[in-house]
Amino acid sequence: MNNTPNHKDRRRALKYVGALKEKSKLNFADRMKAIRENQQRGREIHQANIEQKEKELVEHLEEREGAAIQSWKTRGYSDEEIEMLKEAWAILAVKDKETWHKDKKIARKLMKDADALRNKRLAS
Repeated sequence: MNNTPNHKDRRRALKYVGALKEKSKLNFADRMKAIRENQQRGREIHQANIEQKEKELVEHLEEREGAAIQSWKTRGYSDEEIEMLKEAWAILAVKDKETWHKDKKIARKLMKDADALRNKRLAS
């Protein structure tokens, strides 16, 4: 879990220790310096939050892909067919608003080809 505080939490902590009241008593130049420092700290925290969320998403997608591969293996797909299904799954798992319709068609074609290969192999 991420322990970096969000904006609301940081403001509450600053208010609790009286930093906001002290900041209001500063002259303009010192207040602007404090604001800039706080903004920079906020950007760093925001970047850390973004990186943490992306890391969690990647781990989640890898976990789901692993489960899907196990499912395909139990259904009798070969390694070549699993590679096709993995590519289709990757296309469908990460959506791009610009090309989602074409991507969906490509993924469905890959899944259909993998099914056809499996059925042909099992029928022989």
